[in-house]
Formats: sequence, C-alpha cells, structure tokens
Amino acid sequence: MLPAFYQTTLRAHLSETQYLTLQLLLLLLQVHRQVKLSTLASVFPQPIHYQSRKRHLQRFLVLPQLSVKLLWFPAAEVLDSPKANRAAVESDATPTVAKVEASQIRLLARGDRPHPVATAQRFYGVSGLGHPCPALYWEVLPQHGNSDLRTQQRLLKTVLPLFKNYPVLVLGDREFHSPKLAEWLDSRGVAFVLRQKKDLHFQVAGETEYQGVRDLEICPGMTQFYPGVACNKGDGLGPFNVAIYWKRQYRGKGPKDPWYILTNLSEVKRVMAIYRCRWGIEQLFKDCKTGGYNLEATQVNDQRFLALVLLMALAYTLATFHGQWLRQLRIDHYAGRLQEHQDKTLRQSEFSLGLYGQRWTYAMELWYPWAEQLMALKPHKRLFFQRGLQALSLMQKAF
Repeated sequence: MLPAFYQTTLRAHLSETQYLTLQLLLLLLQVHRQVKLSTLASVFPQPIHYQSRKRHLQRFLVLPQLSVKLLWFPAAEVLDSPKANRAAVESDATPTVAKVEASQIRLLARGDRPHPVATAQRFYGVSGLGHPCPALYWEVLPQHGNSDLRTQQRLLKTVLPLFKNYPVLVLGDREFHSPKLAEWLDSRGVAFVLRQKKDLHFQVAGETEYQGVRDLEICPGMTQFYPGVACNKGDGLGPFNVAIYWKRQYRGKGPKDPWYILTNLSEVKRVMAIYRCRWGIEQLFKDCKTGGYNLEATQVNDQRFLALVLLMALAYTLATFHGQWLRQLRIDHYAGRLQEHQDKTLRQSEFSLGLYGQRWTYAMELWYPWAEQLMALKPHKRLFFQRGLQALSLMQKAF
C-alpha cells in the first residue's frame, strides 16, 4: 500500500489503469531489484503474451504524466516537511551536522550510453553513516564528462525552491570546484562546502600575492584553515574560507592527497564533519546500481529511462520508509545484519533493511507450507519461531 501523500498525487494525474500499472511496477522493483524493461515485462502479472506485456510497459513509460516535476516534486515537498524530518533530526548523534540540510549535485553515469544523467540530490547529515535520499531531480545531459557552471546553476535553480522553508547547504565534490559557483551560491544566501582541485589559487586577507594550494606544506595529520580569502586571479571572488585536511596515515595506509575545501562556514570541524557526510551519497548510487535496482542494466531510450528513474525514486523512498518502520519496531534484525558492538556505523541502511525485509516477507508468504513443515521438524526452536512469526506479522502490516 502506498502512503497517503503518494496516492493523492498519483491519482490526481493518472487514470485508474495507469495508477494500478505503476503500483505493480513498484512492487516488482522491490521484489526483483531490477529496472530492466525485459525483466519487468517477464514478471508483469498480466495473462497476455510476453511481447504484449513488454509493449504495454513501453507505452506506459512514455506517458507525459510520468514527469519528475508533476509527480515527484509534490511528494518531495511532503518528505521535506518538519513532521517527516523530526525523527531523523532528533536521533542524530552529531549535533554540528544534525540540522543541516544539504543539496548535492552529482552525475549518475549510465553504463549503456555515453550521455550521463545530471541529478540534484538532497542529503541529511543525521548520523556518521548518513541516510541517503533519492534524487530530487534528474535529466539527460547532452555532453560527455563533467557538467559546466551554467548546467549546475540551472539544476540548482530547479531544486532550491523545494527548500525555501529550510536552511540549505550545497555539498559538492571536485566536479563542482568553481569559485564562481561558490560566489553564485553565496549571493543567494546558500551555505556551501565544495571540494577543490589542486589548481585552486587564493589570496589571504592582508597579502598581495596569490598562492596555490599545491604549494602549501601540508603533511598527513595536519589541518589548516584560511578565513576571508579571495579566489581566482583577476576576479577577486569572495571572501570565502579555505579548509585543508589530510587524514593521518595508519599502518602506512591513508589518502594520497588532502582535502581542499572552499566554504562560507566558519568552523573547520563542522566543515569536515559535513564533507564526510558526502560518502552517504556514494551509498545512494550503489543502491541505484549494483546494490539495489541495477540501473546500469537498462537498454531503453532517454524518455523511458527518465521514467524508470522516477519509478526507482518512488520505490527507493518506500523501501526507506519500511526500513525506518522496522527499526522503530525493533525487528530489523529479522531483515538484515545486526550492528556489532565494535562497529562505528550501521551494517545496513534503512533502504537495505526495507528492501530485504520485503523480500523475506514475500518469500515466507509464497513458500509458507514448506517453511511450516521445516519448523515442525525443529520443536526445540519453537519459541524462536513464534517470535519470528510475530515479527513477520508486524512486517506484513508495514508492507
């Protein structure tokens, strides 16, 4: 069953046939973890020929109603509401990051065609591991390689209005190193933490010469902070702050290069804590690809691909909600691996728990007669089975 705010938005723009088709596709995505059209057609529950099922899905995926702005933005605004985010903020163990909402723009490369997909993503810094959220906006880029400044600004202009009631922080990796992007964000009152390349040159307040970050004498284990600097020779962009951190090596292992970060935040520890949250975004891309829905296996045109990403965003959010529900009920250990006492981060994300919990529920429903026979052969574990069946009943209510 879809959440109420999903049903309201979807039913307002889709016919009953289209709505039921979308709901079935979401269930298939959760169970089979595939967005490949041929796979979805092979398991789509309609008593017609395989080619007819495939054509039905092909026609469905080119519907103009399957638009990110039409179907996904209203749902994203509900997800951004204080009621939806309060539990995550209150459970944060890192106060310096807990109340920061970040927008990160990133390229989601497609494995089957040369044009990448530009996405704008929101990320909450609610724990050391981070809880990735689905992409807020996506489109096909016409060029290869990195996006340019104009594209980045256009993407952010599309997404930032969704956060008009919140403080926003833009978190970007080295693709988004441009001080001009930092100047553009700063002029709009948006905080930013942007990793820089080695060719960054800045001018310290009170000095006349520009210096490059690659010329600084930085060793592993060192942290430096330069407040009120100007960037780009001739442009004098700023004032910004430059934070530099090189993680200490342990047993001869460690990063080869330091972090060079351009920001308008004034606390170096907070800057580093926020940038560490970027790795949660990498988990999101793994969930979209080999760790989740195998997005790289799609072989469809651009319009159908964007529609599949929309379905994936809806399914991703549903799985995350289910994972949160399992943790609240304290039955998540039936769906995934427990966190060991020596672990600093969770073994599995809420998305992963929701995905695997739903698959276990379906397996128990499908093969219950055989499972019941197996349980009957183990009477000494009856108490454990009773607890598991009670947890299964709670999961079925959530799913």
